[in-house]
Amino acid sequence: MTSENSKFFRNDLSVYVWAIYLLQILALVTGGLSFVVAGIVAYYKYDESIGTLEESHFAWQIKTFWIGLGALAIGTLLLLVFIGGFVIALAQLWIAYRVIRGAYNYLENRAMPNNHGIC
Repeated sequence: MTSENSKFFRNDLSVYVWAIYLLQILALVTGGLSFVVAGIVAYYKYDESIGTLEESHFAWQIKTFWIGLGALAIGTLLLLVFIGGFVIALAQLWIAYRVIRGAYNYLENRAMPNNHGIC
């Protein structure tokens, strides 16, 4: 493995971290099935990652999944009163922000904050 590749793939779990970030961002243009797959994979790998840098990223991805799913569901319901499109657009922007921030921090070898807010 070259030094450039080792920056991206530090261990076996890093492949999953990157795959989940990719699936989450792809969900914004593919309709969402990859978002559900990303959430399932993040849950599946979380226990294996306890005590590693990847643990904070899996937790970040899981939180992105649940809050994003909830916001998209609320936006879908609000389509009935014509403000759902706005809510869905905000949810998609928030998901994109979370994916970009998480991927950048992982690239920089930094853990994600363990805060209780939505950002």
